Amino acid sequence: MRIRTNIISIGLILLALFIAAIYLIGEKISDVGNDMNNANAREACRYRAESVAYEFKKTEELQRLAREFFGKSESYREQDLFSLLKTMQQLDPKLSRTWFFRGTNDSLRLLERNSSELRKMKLSGIELKYMYTLLDSHADHHFSGTYHEDGKTYWTTIEAIEPTATRRILFGFDISLTDLHSYFAEVTGKVSSYVFIVNERGILLSHPDENLLGTSPFQKEELDSIKEVLKSQSELEIMVHSNFLSSQVLRIYYPLLVGSEKWVIAVNVPQYGNREILDEFHRYTAMIALITVVIFAILLLFAQHKWRKEYRLRRSLEQESMELHLQQLKNQINPHFLFNSLNSLSVLIGSDSTLAREFVLKLSKVYRYLLETRNESLSTVKEEIEFTRQYYFLQKIRFGDQLDLSIDVRPDCLEAKVPSISLQMLVENAIKHNQVTLQNPLHIKIYDRDECLIVENNYQPRAESSEESMGVGFERIQAIYDFYSGEKFVCNCENGCYVCRLPLLKNRL
Repeated sequence: MRIRTNIISIGLILLALFIAAIYLIGEKISDVGNDMNNANAREACRYRAESVAYEFKKTEELQRLAREFFGKSESYREQDLFSLLKTMQQLDPKLSRTWFFRGTNDSLRLLERNSSELRKMKLSGIELKYMYTLLDSHADHHFSGTYHEDGKTYWTTIEAIEPTATRRILFGFDISLTDLHSYFAEVTGKVSSYVFIVNERGILLSHPDENLLGTSPFQKEELDSIKEVLKSQSELEIMVHSNFLSSQVLRIYYPLLVGSEKWVIAVNVPQYGNREILDEFHRYTAMIALITVVIFAILLLFAQHKWRKEYRLRRSLEQESMELHLQQLKNQINPHFLFNSLNSLSVLIGSDSTLAREFVLKLSKVYRYLLETRNESLSTVKEEIEFTRQYYFLQKIRFGDQLDLSIDVRPDCLEAKVPSISLQMLVENAIKHNQVTLQNPLHIKIYDRDECLIVENNYQPRAESSEESMGVGFERIQAIYDFYSGEKFVCNCENGCYVCRLPLLKNRL
């Protein structure tokens, strides 16, 4: 019972250690998964920022090509202007409108997206003055910024060109901030993150909430972060609360240079999806732990059942061994065996003193072996054969030519093991239950075959013989095989012979 309690205690300790290991491994995997998810989020953020930057680089490249065209052109016919401005819009779908202004006129040519003709727009005195100011004051011939018109906010980029003193021109690309975010949403497709763009004055140029476009809705901490990125021209990663999503987001700021303007792209990745994934992972971990506990409990019950079965088998074997020891003690003082042996000895003393001395020696060895093996369950084949030879010598004196024993066992089988005293017991049973006369001599053979030690004798049973008297010995032999190997000890009649097979136990103990 104490052993059983110790086994259960050890099992519970191992189970607790296993559950603790599952928990710790789950936490570690959770941390690794979170790190991998953040790494993937950073990569996705970088890709979105680079996509936005590429779109504006494309606009700058188109503006450069247009500048080269206007700088080389000698005339600006309506049809040529229309073709050029229309081509610009086709190459850059985010452009809301393109326009052209010649310094010798008081109006500009404007092409709206989806329009099929240029619209001539007469400028007011203030607007005309502004245009000439742009032509006169910008040494780098480039200007960009935001303006409001008809309730919409536009970002515009303007180029001033002076091919000759008499042919000064301005051309510009205008992008509606409302259309800009829609364009980015269409280009990037359905994603979990969102992007907003801020210029160096803190004005939102792109944002999912159209009501915020052209405004500066940032708190001091957010403006400080934007200024830091503009100053260092390096990315900045922070974890903040998004008012737009009303949840925690991973926000990464990226610097962007568009012409002479410095902008900041902010990519925001919500964190609630990560938490749901991690919670689901922990649920699966808990399920695995629960299933493991159930399996462990089943295995523990099975092991306990098997231990009880082995314990009962061991107790049964011990009981049978005690019965065999008692039987051996009876054999040691068996009056018939002792009487027959002493009677044979008395005859030898008078006729052959040398043989009588050998008889006494053999008899003492038989009793010594019985005493030495009374606590052993197994003996080697070599020991059993030697003991059987000594026993046969005593019986040969008694029966003479009526009894014959031959032994033919290969040397490589001598170190194998069989139940103790089993070989002598089978020889004794053969003598005890068969006729041993001059007319019907008993021939006993001991040999090995198919990993078994075989005891065979010609079957000529006595009339008063009964197999019930073999019961204790045979049951003990089979019990020993059940305990050590599960092999079957078999005895039966075959072709006029009684054959017993003792399986050899090799390299199992």
